[in-house]
This record gives sequence, C-alpha cells and structure tokens, in this order.
Amino acid sequence: LFLSIDETPIYFREDWNTGIGGGLWSTGLACAKYFEHHYSDVSDNLNRLAEMKSKRGENDGISAIELGSGNGFLSVCLLALAQTTSLSLKNVVVTDMEDHLNLMEKTIRTNPHVWDELIVAKEGSSSKYHGSPSNRKERPASSVTVAEYKWGVDDFNQKYDFIFGSDLAYRDYLHDPLISSLLQLSHQHTICLIGVTMSDTRPVFFDKLSEAGFLYQRLADHYLEGHFRGGTFGIFIIMRR
Repeated sequence: LFLSIDETPIYFREDWNTGIGGGLWSTGLACAKYFEHHYSDVSDNLNRLAEMKSKRGENDGISAIELGSGNGFLSVCLLALAQTTSLSLKNVVVTDMEDHLNLMEKTIRTNPHVWDELIVAKEGSSSKYHGSPSNRKERPASSVTVAEYKWGVDDFNQKYDFIFGSDLAYRDYLHDPLISSLLQLSHQHTICLIGVTMSDTRPVFFDKLSEAGFLYQRLADHYLEGHFRGGTFGIFIIMRR
C-alpha cells in the first residue's frame, strides 16, 4: 500500500531498472498528494466540464490522458479519485515511450479495483483485461489504455478533456514537442495539470506556452502538502486562451 484516496488504496512499487521513469520523482509525489487531499476539488472541476459537454449533447463522460507517465502511478491516483467521487471518468490513456509500457501495465494491473477494462497496446498488438471495481457509482465504466506516445510525432486523432503529468519540461529540448502535443490533444476547454520542479523547468517554457496560445496559473502553496510548500515545486493549471 503506497497511499489512499478517501480509503481507496493505491498499490505501487518503484522499478528504477526500467529507466528514468521507473521511480516516483518528488514532483510526481506532490501531484499524487494533491489528488489525495483535494480529490473533491479535482472531481468538481472536471464534472463542471462534463456538464458543459452534456449541454452540447456529449454525454460520454471525461476523457483523460497522462503524458510521460513512466510508471502509471498518477493515472491510478486519478482512477482512484473517480472511484471515490461522482466523477464521470470514461477513459484514461496512459502514455510514455515503449520501454516503460511494461511497468505502466504492471502498476495498473496491480490496482484492478479502480478500473473496469484495461487495453495494453504494444509491439503491434493489444491485450485486454477486466478489472474489479469495488466502489462503482452510477457513471460510465472506466476504461484504461496503456500505449506508446511520442510527443509531437504520434497522433491519436482525439481531443482530451484532461491532460496531466509531472516532470515533463525539465529539459529545454522537451518544450517544443510537449507544447505541440498539448495543442494536438486539447480542445478549447481542456484542463491541463502539470507538475514541475522550478529549478529545472526554465521560464522559457512558460514563455513558449503563452506564445502558443495557452494561459497558465500556478496553484497556491496551500494546495500542496506541507514539505512541498515554499520550495521549487509547482503544480500548474494550463488552458487554451
């Protein structure tokens, strides 16, 4: 047991042998703790977006994608959040480079109580698994897909309502492909939640976000768990202008 979101347990074990994304970086933990302590706020904001979609005749719940997942942990946190609230989370796509797909699959399959269906797409084929959610509310079944996604190169040909991830812009060469992906995957009302370490994410990244037509706002420190406050950690909400 790693942590719980309103008594919904989340199981996770690091595997640094997988590569740089095999462990849980501090910013990823900060984002997980934000989900843990403010799950109602996250659910309420996304449900308002779902209501907006419903008024347009789109009654299919919230679609989400995690970029640069590494280990699948944050996606499990979001799925657990949906299990314990009224969030209508239809599907979550968990993405990274191919060499991290096995660990992402392992983490998600270790938590079958937070999803209904899992599709793992790798090596030119796909496998399907069924979960066993124990606290399902009246909402669409939650489907999870694990897949490779190269920023700025691959095209899923879909827009998502919620894009999230942590430690995505820690090198300057990542900025342009990341922003290209945000543009490609978002619609006018998409909410992006990105955790960064300010010591390695330079201001030029935020300048480029603005130039690309995005607005961003850093969450106030009191939304972070105590030892993440007043330091270099930041969680940003990003939306199209």
